[in-house]
Amino acid sequence: LNMVDEVIAVSADDKRRMVAAGVNAQKITIVPHGVDMRRFTGGNGAIVREEYGISKKTPVLIFHGTLHYWPNTEAVRFIRTRLIEPLLALHPNLKILICGMNPPLEYSHPAIIFTGSVLNLEDYISAADVCICPLFAGGGTRLKLLEYMAVQKPIVSTSKGAEGIPRTGQMIIADT
Repeated sequence: LNMVDEVIAVSADDKRRMVAAGVNAQKITIVPHGVDMRRFTGGNGAIVREEYGISKKTPVLIFHGTLHYWPNTEAVRFIRTRLIEPLLALHPNLKILICGMNPPLEYSHPAIIFTGSVLNLEDYISAADVCICPLFAGGGTRLKLLEYMAVQKPIVSTSKGAEGIPRTGQMIIADT
């Protein structure tokens, strides 16, 4: 990195790590990730619920990401093996939308809808009552949380899932 003229970091933490590794701090500019708010304020969740036959009264959770990325695959495994049964005991009609390419179909369940990649993510997030981010590994900025926040949805995330994102009143941290 010291051989280039300019380095772009996406967070102060990333810059700190680069400086600690010996990169000249004067070369590093922080440009944080962001979300196009105009895109995410116009979602139509009714279209998605209709497409999948989900009634207005059915509680819906959503998780999205590149599903062949190991931390996201592990999140899907957690949803399927640890989260879904206790939630179904409380909400028998619950549906969980899991959006993203290369879904791990070995974690299929009647309450899980693997949508594959979607072009209108804002509609899918708008269809959800609660957005989840059960990540236990990985790095980088959790853009999914910024997208959930842009649609003004309540969020439940692990500490790891919320890493680098300011805590707001719309997000609950739950590690167990």
